[in-house]
Amino acid sequence: IYNARSIEKLETKKRALLSSFFITKGAKMAKSKAKGVTFFKEGTQNQQILQNYWGNGKTFTTFDLEDKLDVMSPGARLTELREAGFDVRVVDSNSNDMPGRPQATYKILKRRAIA
Repeated sequence: IYNARSIEKLETKKRALLSSFFITKGAKMAKSKAKGVTFFKEGTQNQQILQNYWGNGKTFTTFDLEDKLDVMSPGARLTELREAGFDVRVVDSNSNDMPGRPQATYKILKRRAIA
């Protein structure tokens, strides 16, 4: 059994959900000029990587992603970009005389790879 207050709360939630799914007549969605938003939501780590490095010729390392963009799992983000069809390539590997695996330098080419 519902009282008037709980029915009012349900109606408010229902209106909020419906308004988030449907755009009112005549309303236009804001168009973003950020790169990569047609593939990933704006502000996500993948979109930020595309914004900074997609098709502009800049190279980066996983350390650059961690340091500049605060990406905690850069390898996973690069894998997600590859799976989404972006051409993420290893341009160079330098050892820097450090023990372990050499650090790779990456580049995201403008043309998307065909899956």
